[in-house]
Amino acid sequence: MAKILVGKYEGSIYEEGDGYTGAISLGFGPDGKRKRLKRKGRTKAQVKDKLIKAVEDLEKGVKEERDHTVEKAVNALLVHLAKQGKSEATMDTYRGLADHHIIGRIGKAKLTDLTADDVERWLDECAERMTTQTLKIVHGLLRRSIRLAERRDKVARNVALLVDTPQGKHPGRRSRSLSLDEATKLLREAQGPQHRLGAYVILAIVSGLRTEELRALTWADVDLKEKVVYVLRSDREGGDTKTKKSRRGIAVADMAVDALTAHRKRQAAEKLAAGDAWQGHNLVFCREDGTPYSSDDVLRRFQQLTAAAGIGSTWVPRELRHTFVSIMSDHGVALEKISDLVGHSDTRTTQTVYRHELRPVITTGAEKMNAIFKDESSKSA
Repeated sequence: MAKILVGKYEGSIYEEGDGYTGAISLGFGPDGKRKRLKRKGRTKAQVKDKLIKAVEDLEKGVKEERDHTVEKAVNALLVHLAKQGKSEATMDTYRGLADHHIIGRIGKAKLTDLTADDVERWLDECAERMTTQTLKIVHGLLRRSIRLAERRDKVARNVALLVDTPQGKHPGRRSRSLSLDEATKLLREAQGPQHRLGAYVILAIVSGLRTEELRALTWADVDLKEKVVYVLRSDREGGDTKTKKSRRGIAVADMAVDALTAHRKRQAAEKLAAGDAWQGHNLVFCREDGTPYSSDDVLRRFQQLTAAAGIGSTWVPRELRHTFVSIMSDHGVALEKISDLVGHSDTRTTQTVYRHELRPVITTGAEKMNAIFKDESSKSA
């Protein structure tokens, strides 16, 4: 047994099992029992380093919990986020990622034993099967979990902050935009009464609204007489729009006004038929009982519509926004005007996100759309 001195504390290191155990005396508790702080390791040097760190944390007021695992930390974070009011959809996503990629792989590791090298190895393994965007979310969950544990004095430092998120091996599919011919076919199909999502699709193409803005749109935000849609909220956490500039009023093309008028009459009939079962959310786009669409609802109905239009079933709703930018750019609308129409804070965002839709020729949205699709309709007549 080797005697040691760590700061003002006396201790010892001795062989135990396949390694060594170190203990330092912290005096006696109120019950008269001796208080000792213990650490284990494979070598004496490892044990001494752990004891030195434990004493430093003790003097800083950090009450490390030796059995506080990554799993406990992640679960604590998810409870914390739920109490903060994160949406159910967000929490479902976080829980799925946490269970499969964090808890399922490194959940049993104790936070006090977790190293930056451990985190780096785990991230590298995840990167072999995960997109960069998902990697960022998963790494962020671990960082926030340890940060919460750190704030609650469960651990002294956040090793996840010491590691950069690697690049994923399989980048996500880049958004596409419909050609003018494809957009025309889709608009023609969307006008059919068999599609409850028809007005949604038409408004998306001719206005460039985000999918979360469309899902949150209420009839109070729509002025059919003045042909204006006001974007004041979105289906995001807290209900706010993505940015301050995203709060905007947009004049919409005649075909969208016609589609919304027909859609409102249809919805009024559904509301009457539903009676007391109708949910009063006043949403423009909703299920047959008035309850909100989920993003999955919209995707399923949208892909049925694109398939019926003969343009395939692999399109996703956000690509209607890309289509709007592409058509505007193709027909000579200035980048600054496009940026205003889609609610970006500056043209740099538009250039970065939609650079593959923008054309070299870079006067507004509603009148352009009226002219564009009027021309297309006359061609097909």
